Amino acid sequence: MPIRPAHTRLGRRVPDLQLLQRAPGSIADLIEILDRRLAEEQRPEERLRMLREATNQITRTANDAIQAYRRARAAVSAELEMPDGDWPHARKMSAQLDLARADVLEALEQTSHRYSWAEPWTKGEVGTANGGSVPTASPARAQAAVPDR
Repeated sequence: MPIRPAHTRLGRRVPDLQLLQRAPGSIADLIEILDRRLAEEQRPEERLRMLREATNQITRTANDAIQAYRRARAAVSAELEMPDGDWPHARKMSAQLDLARADVLEALEQTSHRYSWAEPWTKGEVGTANGGSVPTASPARAQAAVPDR
């Protein structure tokens, strides 16, 4: 049962559902690119910079997915509250949203444990423009191989 055309409340939220469904793949692509770049880089400071850059991109992707989920979920809720709402389509979209949300959360969970060699850092430690220093990982952790998938 396809979702109805874009002139319906639910139809206007299909692009949000699609964005949410694409987010895990986008996160996986960012991780794959990071892994390739890390494999070629030996300097701990540069490896951490790459990790922070990828983390920022993943965060933006996740934030976009969260906002898309919020918009689509609101449309589903509104449709289900209407006495003449398109309930079958709203239930289908709700199920699709639940699956896509679970996939995003799983991708984020897997990603969060991927680079254990990188020691935690705080904003005050990043860069030298504000007087902070770039954190460095211990030599053993910095030389650790990129983990297998």
